[in-house]
Amino acid sequence: MNLILSVRKRFLTVIWKGKRMMTDKKRIMVVDDDKVLLKNAAVLLGVNYSVSLYSSGREALNALLENTLPDLILLDVKMPDIDGYSVIQQINEMPQSKNIPVVFVTGMSDEEDELKGFQLGAADYIKKPFSQKILLARISNLLKKSEPVALSSELPTVDFTETECKVAELILKGYNGKEICDKLFYSYSYVKKLLASMREKSGCETLGDLKKFLCGRNGKL
Repeated sequence: MNLILSVRKRFLTVIWKGKRMMTDKKRIMVVDDDKVLLKNAAVLLGVNYSVSLYSSGREALNALLENTLPDLILLDVKMPDIDGYSVIQQINEMPQSKNIPVVFVTGMSDEEDELKGFQLGAADYIKKPFSQKILLARISNLLKKSEPVALSSELPTVDFTETECKVAELILKGYNGKEICDKLFYSYSYVKKLLASMREKSGCETLGDLKKFLCGRNGKL
């Protein structure tokens, strides 16, 4: 495997045969202060994904402001400069990154820590040590759910993700926000973020407006 790790300051870039990874691959950002884990992540994920590695939360946030946005972020919680909880809060506040799925990968295994992660809008919470196969499967599923999906030819073109389409179906069935959380096993903050994204894409101000938009002329998705 022609994999080279280029270390500059505290930032590691994965390079294939002296060139940056193909841009047509799904992009994954990994943020962790454990350099061994970063190297392992580069090898594990680098086969199928374009991977950018950061050893601090601050560097990752700066990269989101300056570089091409990733399709998914793997984020540690306990880091020296700024913890993962603060990082995800800032990610959610930035218009360009607020809809990127964030997965916590951490050694913090208490139920309260996991609950806090979901309350802040994490798409998943994976505890260390983890199975590499399970990690890859979860990443694959989340990336599939994040791919744009057209709701219907009967409606104006809106690039809702697969997850947003699931939420749309429940909205049309009369589910409210809490019921959607219970049905899909998502945290309230994550559903709230999904609904905000859907309203923004459709130009709707309220949940009622969104439902009318989804119904369209014939009441079908």
